[in-house]
Amino acid sequence: VGDVCWSPYSSTVFAAVTTDGKVHVFDLAQNKREPMCSQKVDKRALTKAAFNRKEFVLIVGDDIGRVISLKLSPNLRRSHDDGGEEGVLDDEMTQIQRDIMVKLIASI
Repeated sequence: VGDVCWSPYSSTVFAAVTTDGKVHVFDLAQNKREPMCSQKVDKRALTKAAFNRKEFVLIVGDDIGRVISLKLSPNLRRSHDDGGEEGVLDDEMTQIQRDIMVKLIASI
């Protein structure tokens, strides 16, 4: 594993990049063991991953400094409890995400 980063959109979504050039996106609320998607995006080792906080984009970097921008599919964009509604306050959303994580940890 080259890097792991949590999604700013959902407390249960994270991405991992690997030395074989693949990006794996996991959603712990959907499946705790298997990624929601995996995609080979480079022949070289991927060493860095970061979600954009304003757009639904994942940026990954390889071992020679190249950067690749990946647009997230709609099923990886939405929060699980907001129903896709616009206008949910940040504080409310933070509490919703905390509640999701507490339930998830309790189920392990």
